[in-house]
Amino acid sequence: MFKQSSSSQFDFLEFFNTLTNFILFNMLWLGGSLFIVTIPAVTAALFASVAPWARGQSPDTPLVTFWQAIRRYWLRATVLGVIDFFLAGLVALNLYIIGRAGFEQFIFVPAFILTSFFGLFLILANVYLWPLLVTLDQPLRSWLKNGLRLTMAHAFWGILVAVVALIPMAIGTLLPRFIFLTVSFAGSALLTYWGAWRVIQRYLDEEDRAALGLVEET
Repeated sequence: MFKQSSSSQFDFLEFFNTLTNFILFNMLWLGGSLFIVTIPAVTAALFASVAPWARGQSPDTPLVTFWQAIRRYWLRATVLGVIDFFLAGLVALNLYIIGRAGFEQFIFVPAFILTSFFGLFLILANVYLWPLLVTLDQPLRSWLKNGLRLTMAHAFWGILVAVVALIPMAIGTLLPRFIFLTVSFAGSALLTYWGAWRVIQRYLDEEDRAALGLVEET
């Protein structure tokens, strides 16, 4: 009886600690996003913070991990943010022009299809690029190249991950605003990393696994 009660109490405390950290990450991301230009940096920090959970690990010193991730990944995250902003703007502008012109001329039909596919590819690329950014320490060019390779090689899985990652956001809009502001963004990041990790781990060598603490001691 004593052992069972102690075990139950430990499980509850561990769950409460995990939930508290999860809410903390979400609030830190929201607070950091208020400055707009810091959105890429805090997004990378959010992915780095939830990554251990997705890999089946327990994050150590979560608050320290978040701030260290900002300092470590802010430059590459900002580069990706600028690229995303520019390309997404082109997609939105092209779709707007096509919508205003209508589809009376045949040329606008393939233009709409190509633009839509490019927009989808941009979304899928982000599904892999953000998790890859905080998983492996790679040069900028290699990181972008490998992220695009994963996007093209595992496009269907990327679509599934993108859809699943939207679930916390969709559920959050149906629940009280407090729930949306405390768990939705971190939930989407966790599901995105979890899905991308299922692909990324296939390409890791022993050195990468050791760096991530995934090699079992013998």
